[in-house]
Parts: sequence; structure tokens; C-alpha cells
Amino acid sequence: MEKTPYEFALQHTYLGLNRENFISGILDPIFGSSIRACAEAMELNPNYLRDILNNEDRDAGTKTLSCIYRFCMNRHIDPYPYIFVVK
Repeated sequence: MEKTPYEFALQHTYLGLNRENFISGILDPIFGSSIRACAEAMELNPNYLRDILNNEDRDAGTKTLSCIYRFCMNRHIDPYPYIFVVK
């Protein structure tokens, strides 16, 4: 059975973190470049956030992206410069 275009798109959708935008738009101005303070505000492990931001081979998972999204929404910040969707 052939998949509809919608089903195909859902199976080939990728969510990701725009590291550069996150650092320049959230980490530096709001938290003064403190990964620990940022991680605590987003309820993330500081070592995990540090790994994601410093290691381009490591991607942010759904939980991390959800925490960033929730943080942005609670602070009335547009989350879409930091979280992207690729289909």
C-alpha cells in the first residue's frame, strides 16, 4: 500500500537545534554564557547541554527540544529560530 504524501512527510521529518542561534539568542544574552544556569532554567543536565552545544556530531533529542520550546513559550520568545524542522 502506497503512503500518502502526508504519511511520507511525517516519516521523513527531522527536528533539530540551531546551535548558533541558540547561543547568540538565548545562552549569551539571557544567561551570560552560563551553560549551567541555562540548563537549570530549562530543566536539562548541564553536561548534556554542553555536549550538544559544543559537539556538532551530537543532536538534540525530543526531550531537549521540548524543554527549549517550553522555556521559550514561558518567556514569550519565538522558539522557531532555535528549533527547526526539515522535511
